[in-house]
Amino acid sequence: MEDLPLHELGLLRGAVEGRDTRYFGSLLALDQHAYLLLRAGLIAPIPAGTRRDDECQFYEATAAGREFYAAHLSGLDERARGRANAWGDHPQLAAAARILGRLMAASEGPVGPGEVSNLIN
Repeated sequence: MEDLPLHELGLLRGAVEGRDTRYFGSLLALDQHAYLLLRAGLIAPIPAGTRRDDECQFYEATAAGREFYAAHLSGLDERARGRANAWGDHPQLAAAARILGRLMAASEGPVGPGEVSNLIN
C-alpha cells in the first residue's frame, strides 16, 4: 500500500464540503496535517470570530483548493467514507497524492489558482 497523505486529503475534502474536521476522529496534530495544504495554498485559516454559513471550525478551502477538489476528490466512492486514515489504497487518492506532491515540488510558497490549473490538468 502506498503511503498516501490521507489526513491532508481528508482535511481538504472536509473544508470544501463545509466541515473541515469531518474525516477526522481526533483533532490531535490537525495543524501538522494542515501544513502541507497551507503551504500549497489549498486551505487558509479561518480568522477567530468569523461567522460561517457552514461547519468549518479551523480551515476553509481556497479557490485553488476547491479546484483541486473538483479535479481529484469530488467523485470518491464508498471506499473513501468515514475517517481519512481508513480510506486505504484508493486509486483516485493515489492520483490526488501525486498531484499534491507536484504542487509542493513546484512551489516554495503558496500556489496561485492559475498555477494550480496548470499543474492539475
